[in-house]
Amino acid sequence: MGVTVQGIGQTFTIDNGHTAVTSKVMRFGVVKVVGRFNSVSGTVNYSASDPSKTSADITVLTESYSANNPDGENAVKSPAFLDVKNYPEIKFSIKSLTKSGQTFTVVAEITMHGMTKEATFPVTITGPALDIATQRQSIGVSGILTINRQDFGIRMSAKLPTGGMVIGNEVEIEINALAIAR
Repeated sequence: MGVTVQGIGQTFTIDNGHTAVTSKVMRFGVVKVVGRFNSVSGTVNYSASDPSKTSADITVLTESYSANNPDGENAVKSPAFLDVKNYPEIKFSIKSLTKSGQTFTVVAEITMHGMTKEATFPVTITGPALDIATQRQSIGVSGILTINRQDFGIRMSAKLPTGGMVIGNEVEIEINALAIAR
């Protein structure tokens, strides 16, 4: 049985198995290293008829970071970067959503490394549509934002012999989430 999405909004739960939060950061001035956070949870309250009523709270567990490189993963999880022991979560709290053409502009508060900053970035929302596996309504949310890690107190700033940064300050975060109606 499907769930009807109403004008006042519908609550959707993030499906961790079909959700990816990835990060890209320049390493040694040569290549962007891609990492993935494997534990994402939260809810999205979305109204297709009035997107301005949308809100969301999404939690990413920092310990779940993976980059197919154990030494690199340990470095990212260390006190020099994410400091997962003291800051076990990254939180995205969507404050507003405005339709602009075929996409939306989201304003979100991001809490990471004990600091909260506001970010504005474009997202695409697909659905609501019936999720065949669960027989419930679902939405897809995709977006890319770039943050400066220094703005969140992640200050490691070692330099290469050439003068460049060992690890870049700009971090691209990509969110591709499936959320299923409760």
